[in-house]
Amino acid sequence: MIKIIDNFFDEEDHSKVMDYIKTKIHFTPRYFDDEKPKTKENFYGQRFILEEDETLLNTFIKQSEKKFKIKIKKIYSDCGIDLRNLDHFKPHIDSDHAVINILIMLEGPIGVTTGTVFYTEEELDIHVGFRPNRAILFPSDKVHSPHKCELKNIRRYTATLFVKDYSDVS
Repeated sequence: MIKIIDNFFDEEDHSKVMDYIKTKIHFTPRYFDDEKPKTKENFYGQRFILEEDETLLNTFIKQSEKKFKIKIKKIYSDCGIDLRNLDHFKPHIDSDHAVINILIMLEGPIGVTTGTVFYTEEELDIHVGFRPNRAILFPSDKVHSPHKCELKNIRRYTATLFVKDYSDVS
């Protein structure tokens, strides 16, 4: 099950969150595999761990609960905000960390090739185009990847919550 919500924040809150992210937090380089050499092929992007700012983390949790009608009981500690280039596919799953992921597309160029893709039986199957202020809820064991964009220097901001335990509150 993949759920997509547009207008995750109202316009004013989205603007405040983006201003805060761009002026108040510090990103650090992140690699797909810390045991491998720190090369371009292994470079994930820049990440800010949300646990470092409880107010910002709670903003994302509360809005996710409201928009997806769930109660988040426990999250994985590596939830974060990412700033990354879109220069390669890197299919992966996050099931070791969580049962569901919530990916919030914060800012970047609108388009199918700047969004996220999902795989079924090792075949590219679903494209979700990037749209600022869009959120996607999906099972953590679903193979997914940022879409590779052929345009140079394309970057996007996203936030990810790795939810370890939750309940529906319909």
